[in-house]
Amino acid sequence: MKRPLCLITIVIAAAVFLYLELFSDNLLSDTSGEIDGSHISICGTVSFREYRKDYIGNVLPVLYLIPDNGEYSGNLKYIQCYMSSSEGYIPSIGDKIKVEGRVKAFMPPTNPGEFNSLLYYSTLKISYRLTGAQVLGASGEIDHVKEYLCRIRFFLEKSLDRALEPRDSAMLKAVLLGDRAYMDEEMKELYKQCGIIHILSVSGLHISIMGMGIYELLRKIRVNQNLAGLLSIGFIYLYGTMCGMGTSPFRAILMFSLRMLAPMLRRTYDILTALGLAGLLLLISQPLYLYNSGFLFSFGAVIGIAYLRQSLLPVFLEKKWKMHLVTDDEEKRWQKVIYFCTESLISSLAIFIVTLPVYASSYYTYPVYGFMLNLLIIPLMIPFMIVGFICLVLAAISSKLAFIPGIVVHVILEGISLSCEAMRGIPGKTWYIGHTDHIKITIYLAIILAYPLISDMVKKRLSGKKKITAQRRLLYEAARYAVLIGAMVILLFSIKAPVTVTALDIGQGDAIVLEVENKTMLIDGGSTSEKQIGKYKLIPFLQYEGIGYIDIAVMTHEDTDHISGLLELMDDMEKGGIAIGNLVLPGIPESLKGDNYHELESRASKLNIPITYICEGKKLVIPGTSAELICLNPDPHISYEGANEYSTVLYMRYGDFSALFTGDVEGAGQENLKENIALAGGEYSGLTLLKVAHHGSEYTTDEEFLNMVRPKIAVISCGKDNSYGHPHRALLERLNSLGAGIYRTDESGAIRIETNGKNCKIIPFVSLGE
Repeated sequence: MKRPLCLITIVIAAAVFLYLELFSDNLLSDTSGEIDGSHISICGTVSFREYRKDYIGNVLPVLYLIPDNGEYSGNLKYIQCYMSSSEGYIPSIGDKIKVEGRVKAFMPPTNPGEFNSLLYYSTLKISYRLTGAQVLGASGEIDHVKEYLCRIRFFLEKSLDRALEPRDSAMLKAVLLGDRAYMDEEMKELYKQCGIIHILSVSGLHISIMGMGIYELLRKIRVNQNLAGLLSIGFIYLYGTMCGMGTSPFRAILMFSLRMLAPMLRRTYDILTALGLAGLLLLISQPLYLYNSGFLFSFGAVIGIAYLRQSLLPVFLEKKWKMHLVTDDEEKRWQKVIYFCTESLISSLAIFIVTLPVYASSYYTYPVYGFMLNLLIIPLMIPFMIVGFICLVLAAISSKLAFIPGIVVHVILEGISLSCEAMRGIPGKTWYIGHTDHIKITIYLAIILAYPLISDMVKKRLSGKKKITAQRRLLYEAARYAVLIGAMVILLFSIKAPVTVTALDIGQGDAIVLEVENKTMLIDGGSTSEKQIGKYKLIPFLQYEGIGYIDIAVMTHEDTDHISGLLELMDDMEKGGIAIGNLVLPGIPESLKGDNYHELESRASKLNIPITYICEGKKLVIPGTSAELICLNPDPHISYEGANEYSTVLYMRYGDFSALFTGDVEGAGQENLKENIALAGGEYSGLTLLKVAHHGSEYTTDEEFLNMVRPKIAVISCGKDNSYGHPHRALLERLNSLGAGIYRTDESGAIRIETNGKNCKIIPFVSLGE
């Protein structure tokens, strides 16, 4: 059997996948949930030390502790300790210490698309975090190898700080030493949007350059071949340990080691076998890696190049390429360039095909022009890293010696940044592919795995026929590539309900996304209890749904808990992110408009977003849909006392489905709403969905109003354990007395309602009682 280890790895990966689908909760670090927020002390051994930024941007020492009591043994191996800024003593690796601090548990997401910190840190085998940690006592023996490697890393980082500008130094720390703590967040986001975030990781390119560089240097000074190979392996292992030994460095180091050992053992090096062994060892160590995007990208890129690339070449080009290799000296330079570019494009295409499921399951977007940018950036990274390593060594000796290579580093980084900025301004730079499920991913990967075999069959059929017509040959080639297109359709195509209403869990605030016949409407988006909800909740959800354009954004009123995320969306739009087609504001007198209202008007004007002012009696049209929306508040002739009172209230009907979105309406606004409902007779009675006003406040949604609309479903958006006591017991009792189904974002996370205009399906993101 050819490559039996690869087959074993595939079988084991499939078994691990099935296990995770059924029992992944057994591997998650949720055992600390009951002690979240408590102040504890614990004893353990320091395993690793680094520096990271805390929530407010302070760079603090971070220790990774292995507890002595064994309570979190097995999958949950470490406790992450963010040291207090006032802590003067920093223990060494290997020290046994007693430390105290406040527990910060990692929580699962409560919205679709939201970053799963519980899964991420469980994959790293971290049980929970201690913040403001202080050392109460220390003893034990230092692990001298790891400690000295750690000190060397910090020394090199300080040397870069002395020799280079802050941004250049931070970049080299990330690329060469695996430390992203000092990188500018905007720069990381820029690289992510352009599809080149992978250059910030210690990867196979680093290992190849350093490992082969050390090996060739040793060979030039006449060191024995076997000894040179062993020394280069040892050096690379120490380098990986110094940088933290993530999945990508581990894979690259193991593959490099096998490449060096193969001639010593008189064996042939096989890249796929080496890759299979690396994957097998990592999955045995941590099955959750199968859900880790970094792990999947690292292995997917190599699989694309080593396994899939050759089968993507057209038959006629493959033959010319072989001829090119034989008659290389006779080829003209421009032909060599064409062949090089063709190979680069095919390699990039192979990587794209293999890693597409990772984008569809983890990021939900694909940087379209990043495909081309990587053709420029990846070749540039080789001289960049060589110059960077030279700069690193010279900076350690003297900052003056690093001046010239520092200039080269700066020029290359500026070139990369300018390329990214230029690409970010190009329309259509991001493909919002949305999410896909694991069944589709499994089918897609099975087709991709079989594709080289299918491709070989077609090629043999073509080569076996001497008198095949050009049209016939073209047909065979088209059929071969149709298999790939069909696989992508299976992966990405999905059928949505005609209407979905999603109330997101954004803490104490409101954010409702309506998807109506492939059009999108956002009603509010803000929170007072959660920071940066646009970045961490709204935008991830929209990307998860494959939404890159909001047709209509409605601000019901100007309170912060309804607009903070909307302002972030505008910031994102300014940087080339999700666009807003129209902003709808309540039509009220100028005297009632506050600073937030004016800020929204100003931001919309600068971004050329049309503004529509709406008041009672006016209809709101979602272009291209059959949904009907009518405004029931505010009345521009009423004197409202505050922003809550003039909240925009929208009534929606789609077939037999009806919904009322009430913002924070209260007081005079609520009275006006009841008058309008009374004037309509029983038109609004038997409401399908009511978005309960003002997060379930006791003084809104009174009994008279509820008897008028008699909702079947009541959705309350409020923050968990909020200081206002929302939703109030009296309000819940009023809803219960009508028999309404009550759904709360503080209990169920995001609440999704799907309907075809007749039937209605309610999907809480978090199961009740969990």
